[in-house]
Amino acid sequence: MSKGFAVVIGMSIAYAASLIGMIFAYIYYKKNKADSEPAKKGGGK
Repeated sequence: MSKGFAVVIGMSIAYAASLIGMIFAYIYYKKNKADSEPAKKGGGK
């Protein structure tokens, strides 16, 4: 395998890992935001 091809494969794996991490972070954010919404809307006293 040539060095250039190895770099492309490595960077593709890094990009995929970053994308998966961002997807998990977004899901976690949406889940926590949805869980905290009723507490904010419920009476403000």
